[in-house]
Amino acid sequence: MWKTLHQLAAPPRLYQICGRLVPWLAAAGIIVLATGWVRGFGFAPADYQQGEGYRIMYLHVPAAIWS
Repeated sequence: MWKTLHQLAAPPRLYQICGRLVPWLAAAGIIVLATGWVRGFGFAPADYQQGEGYRIMYLHVPAAIWS
């Protein structure tokens, strides 16, 4: 088991694996992000106290976390 992990974690092999995974993971991330925004902005019901203004949290909170 350790030998296999060592071979996979060796820089040349790891860079090769990551190079193949990055486009797929980026596409999956964009799809998940777009789905969340559509569901948050389009399908979430309005808040009974704040009305439609609370929907900015679906954009503001993730942006604040990333910054």
